[in-house]
Amino acid sequence: MKTHRIIDFHTHLGDIFHENQNITFKKIGSVKHPQCFDPFQDLEESGFTRPLIVPDQEAQNILIDAGQYRTWDRGSIFAHQEMMDACGGNYYMVSLPIMPNTSFEEAWAASLLEPRIIPFTCCDYGLPIDQMLAKLQQDIDHGAKGLKLHPIIQNVPLDDERTIEACKLFGERGLPITTHCGVNDYYRPDSPHLAKTNLNNGHIDHILRWLERFPDYILVPAHGGGCCGGEMEIMAEAVRVHGWKNVYTDTSHRGVDYILKAIEFFGEDRVLYATDWPFDTCTCNLKCHIEALGDNPDLLDKILYRNAAHLLGMPI
Repeated sequence: MKTHRIIDFHTHLGDIFHENQNITFKKIGSVKHPQCFDPFQDLEESGFTRPLIVPDQEAQNILIDAGQYRTWDRGSIFAHQEMMDACGGNYYMVSLPIMPNTSFEEAWAASLLEPRIIPFTCCDYGLPIDQMLAKLQQDIDHGAKGLKLHPIIQNVPLDDERTIEACKLFGERGLPITTHCGVNDYYRPDSPHLAKTNLNNGHIDHILRWLERFPDYILVPAHGGGCCGGEMEIMAEAVRVHGWKNVYTDTSHRGVDYILKAIEFFGEDRVLYATDWPFDTCTCNLKCHIEALGDNPDLLDKILYRNAAHLLGMPI
């Protein structure tokens, strides 16, 4: 397979679901999934033609379990390095922490050990707002390349004053801000963690109000606006009507048809390759991008590398 320059704009180190600090720097293969069926693998093998989020609770429980085992097994820096090497030496991973479960310090330390890891930071909502903003500024000074928001896991809506001020801090500096999109849960109904979340915080209506609030900032709603189906079309129409020029999207959990539609809807300069590692791998994702864009090498290089490099201040 030809080696491509790639910036994976959506990846995670460590256990983003729990305050488990023994994952990021642990050796590969720490915890294997005990079940035979892995819906993430099934989705990849389908070429991302089947839905990831399903209404059936039993199937959703299997997905939740599989996701948690993937963080435990593939969330380490060593697993990251293994995947980057498998896809060629020119593979970079944007690491998105989610406080209080994973932190900028983890991503930053990993980037010092492995320069192909690009650290973002996130809000520590456990701090008073002035201290939270001071910490975010400190992270920028130490090399944070952008801000990650996860309104469901962090249980803080996008219109919360603390989130608004954090977005201003990064947006006014021209640094990208990315948020989870989609109404989906990460914990079984009997998990004590479920009560700490609010699924509605990921609804497309909240995303659209967030985009409208910050039309001049670089905003990256993940998964094309959500993984349930139809969100990308809704978001793209709002972008068209309002003329927003700084809205990007990533291609995590998406196949050939979505990649082509995303380019049609948002423009070839505003689509970013992504896997949401450890939930997808580069193997199928890259195959889908090559199938979609292989007859246009320049456009393929844009989606795989140049668009993200432009946002991150990396060599084009």
